[in-house]
Amino acid sequence: MAGGVMKSLTAFIAALLFFPITWAAPQETRSAVDQVLAQAPKTAWFSEGQSKRIVYVFFDPNCAGCNFLYKSLRSFVQSGQVSIRWIPVAVVNETSLGKAAAILQAKDPIAALARNEEHYQMENGGIEEDIPDAVTEQRLHANTRLLSELPVPVVPTMVFADRNGNAVLIQGALSPLALRKVFAQLPGAY
Repeated sequence: MAGGVMKSLTAFIAALLFFPITWAAPQETRSAVDQVLAQAPKTAWFSEGQSKRIVYVFFDPNCAGCNFLYKSLRSFVQSGQVSIRWIPVAVVNETSLGKAAAILQAKDPIAALARNEEHYQMENGGIEEDIPDAVTEQRLHANTRLLSELPVPVVPTMVFADRNGNAVLIQGALSPLALRKVFAQLPGAY
């Protein structure tokens, strides 16, 4: 009995991680997404890529779906199709804050993120925890609070403005094929 419950729970969690949620939603949801996108530039983020097409990604260093999304984004970033503004949060487990701090406080946050993702171990990330200084801890809590303003505050979450200036919310780990379709909504998309 317990084994069946665990298998069902595991399948449910896998479905949440790998089948994205896209919100084309009621007005209150639309308003929340608009607010989050408006506030995203004011968060503690770091940028990867040189494109003018900007996508904000809320991630937790211990998140399996975030690791999958990071890998799926590689070709888009490396080819200059998008710039990712990574917004670290601490929501998965008790080590998330220290690992997010290690990335955000690093001299090179992009290299620290890459180290975390390349050495990722299920829900344990791939980077050692760091003790956040007061400013970093405050910034990470603010990032996490902003994520919590969404109707379903999960990681990974992507927000961006489409070619008409409308806020778009994509949640979950997408494959490169799915990302290509999503990014077709960006201004100046390929």
